[in-house]
Amino acid sequence: MEDEQGLFEKARRVESRIVASIKNKENILVAAHHDADGICAASILTEFILKNKGHCQVRAVSEPNSRFLDRLSSSKFDIIIFVDICAGLSEQVSKRFGDKWIIIDHHEIPDSELKTENILNCWQFGIDGNSSISSSGLCYLVSKTRSDRLSFLALTGAIGDRQDIGPRRAVTGLNAKILEGDGEYSNGIDSKNDLMVWGRETRPVHESIANTISIFIPGLTGNRDACLASLRGAGIELRSGNRWKTASEFGEEEKQRLLEAIVPHLSGTTYTVEDLVGTVYGLNTRDEYSTMRDSRDLALLINACSRTGKPSLALAICLGDEQVFANDSDQIIADYRAEVVKTVQSLLSSEDRIGEKGDYAMIVGDGVVGERMTGAISQIISSYSRFRSKVVLVRTTTPDGDVKVSARSGRERTGYDLGAALSQIALVTSGVGGGHKSAAGARFSISKQQEFQQAVDSIFQQQKRRN
Repeated sequence: MEDEQGLFEKARRVESRIVASIKNKENILVAAHHDADGICAASILTEFILKNKGHCQVRAVSEPNSRFLDRLSSSKFDIIIFVDICAGLSEQVSKRFGDKWIIIDHHEIPDSELKTENILNCWQFGIDGNSSISSSGLCYLVSKTRSDRLSFLALTGAIGDRQDIGPRRAVTGLNAKILEGDGEYSNGIDSKNDLMVWGRETRPVHESIANTISIFIPGLTGNRDACLASLRGAGIELRSGNRWKTASEFGEEEKQRLLEAIVPHLSGTTYTVEDLVGTVYGLNTRDEYSTMRDSRDLALLINACSRTGKPSLALAICLGDEQVFANDSDQIIADYRAEVVKTVQSLLSSEDRIGEKGDYAMIVGDGVVGERMTGAISQIISSYSRFRSKVVLVRTTTPDGDVKVSARSGRERTGYDLGAALSQIALVTSGVGGGHKSAAGARFSISKQQEFQQAVDSIFQQQKRRN
């Protein structure tokens, strides 16, 4: 049973502890996951600390493995706030940091952590962290600061974690309540049904389609000339006078023709044109060229920054320094898009890297997939028709001698709990892992590869029997 009031009360207790730490002039570290939800959550929390005249440092990390926790344990921080990481790791954290820590996370946790006071997690109150609220939303509840920009960041984090599962790809649950506001401020976030393409208000439409990565369109994503040719071939007028038209300027008939032009390129994937249309959210206090204007664009930009090794840029944008990097955003997206396209093409053209067994497919990305990219690549590959009824696992080796694995469910592959599966794999391999039912990850030592493969076979067989 959901207990929203209990969650709100716990958020107030966490807030009080952070404020007490600020008043004691303690040295605070915010350690966050490097994806859109983690960065947005860290930004909200950082702004709250700064507004209360405190100071903190922020570090972004892919996974909180033992080496990362060991490095932190030798640092001089008085308190560490783990954001969007460390669900299920409270025992390891306690051993290193005593009582000087807080975990704010929306991933499902074991029963042993349901009553832990140092943890703020929606599952403690029967609220589904897969769909109702993200870590950004939890940090928003902790912060007493209410503003359009912070609620927009909470919304962006939720969308970045694919919590837009309502009708027409809208957010639901507590995310929707944050979007609606609480009467203390005027919510300046607009929502409408439109094409969900990158830069729909600011970029020429053929560039918007070419740069759209959330929906990977073979032959068009990353290929501006092909997009231009497809749209011209459909008889779509792409110019208004001397300038290129944007997707937001198209009328309904033009949008329909645009979607019809894209249909042939979706063959071989599980996407339909309906996946390109949905609810878009805009922060109307920002001008149309702001990087903070469109929540889906911002989520993609944050992920692009982090996955290309620039999480500090994403954090700066969220904290209000967006104009400093405004000119860099196109290049960041272009670099990220190019890496995604190159990696996907390389993997799918090498059959020796693809191993299919029962309900899962193992994609070996060693030497091709960077450790920050496994989640994005597994998401895209799982959208191909070939893998529609499988769980896709993309694994790669890291420079420090680990194996990084990301898992995603194909569109027709239901019944598996990937978060639970990757948590079990982490136990068997002495690594870290977890996530959501349809998206999860793990990291472990390369010396445990045999145990990993045995665990994958065993766990998928167990879950299949239960289904």
